[in-house]
Amino acid sequence: MLNFLIFLIIGSSIFSNAIASEQFVCKTSTHIVTVNLLSPGKYQYIAWNKPKSITKKPDKVIVGGKKITEGTGVCRYTRWEFNNSNVQYIVSTPATCTEGIPPSNATGQLAVFINDEHKKSWWCLE
Repeated sequence: MLNFLIFLIIGSSIFSNAIASEQFVCKTSTHIVTVNLLSPGKYQYIAWNKPKSITKKPDKVIVGGKKITEGTGVCRYTRWEFNNSNVQYIVSTPATCTEGIPPSNATGQLAVFINDEHKKSWWCLE
């Protein structure tokens, strides 16, 4: 009985750590991106180029991003930053207090920076 309980406890721990908690999904015109929480403070970026299905192997996986929440009230938003060499990927929830007004069906934004220079952004759409 004791061996079974030890197996159950260890197995449960391994299984719970193997499952990522989906934090945000961004569907742009050209990509599908998910941000997952792997463990407290450890985030993962997974991206598929369209028309590839998310059931296929992803085109990009980055582990080790960080979550940042800024602003207050209606100006509060969250962003996740992921670095891959000199390329930075930022996935964010829409902030209503921005220069650019997001489309009404926007759920967030995906931005790519190369050598700290903004290269491209896409709206995440429902």
